[in-house]
Amino acid sequence: MKIATLCFFLSALTVVNASVAQAETAKSSSEWTSLFNGKNLDGFDTFLGRYGPDRLNDDPQNIVSVQNGEIHIYKDTEQGAEAPFGYFVTQKEYSHYHLRFEYRWGEKKFAPRTNVVRDSGVIFHMVGPNKVWPRGVECQVQEKDTGDIFTVYGTQVTTTVDPKRKGSSPQFMEAKDGGVPLTQGSKGVTRIVKSTTEEKEGWNTVEIIVRGSDEFTHIVNGVVNNRGSDIRELDSNGEDWIPLKSGKILFQVEGAEVRYRNIEIKELPASK
Repeated sequence: MKIATLCFFLSALTVVNASVAQAETAKSSSEWTSLFNGKNLDGFDTFLGRYGPDRLNDDPQNIVSVQNGEIHIYKDTEQGAEAPFGYFVTQKEYSHYHLRFEYRWGEKKFAPRTNVVRDSGVIFHMVGPNKVWPRGVECQVQEKDTGDIFTVYGTQVTTTVDPKRKGSSPQFMEAKDGGVPLTQGSKGVTRIVKSTTEEKEGWNTVEIIVRGSDEFTHIVNGVVNNRGSDIRELDSNGEDWIPLKSGKILFQVEGAEVRYRNIEIKELPASK
């Protein structure tokens, strides 16, 4: 009887352990949350600068539309036409998270950017009023430039850069490879070029990992090509730099046809 009881107990324990493992696996896989439901723009607002400052969800030209599980920018706009700039932006603010999405360029370009590379971008920790290029830190999404860092109108970051590079825009280099510290930002816009070009034809996957004001990483098609730390913004007096810990996430509408899909987020534990 004792042996039988022991066998029953061990069998039950095995079942319990398996159930716990399955629950943990399910929990892990469910940590990703879809920001875009594939059907409509629930959870987002749209802003187009042509229609006035801080004016949301006014899109009579259908500049930002949803079709076939994708957010399609300028789908119905005629090639070469003068088109408004703006973005679609989360209604919620985020601080510590892992963002993942896919993008693919369309064929069309629009004035005044018909003769330059296709451009979009993701600004995270966006704060302040809605306007074209609001305050925040940008992960560039642009032909052959995806992963560049832009500090936009009153933000500042620290990174490590190639000490041998000459020119106006420093280039990210990992500290272990010889990169030297650089703190960069201004009341305008500054750029830190990615270390490698990872964009390919067709769909591309971009990940942005942000931990409050402490650090952030840009990953393009599985390769880290930029990172920074100590995210700051100018205070209300425009004099001192203070930590920028959170903000909204926006996807730019910037004169090029582009499609976005599978926009997901995994919120991370707050920094200790």
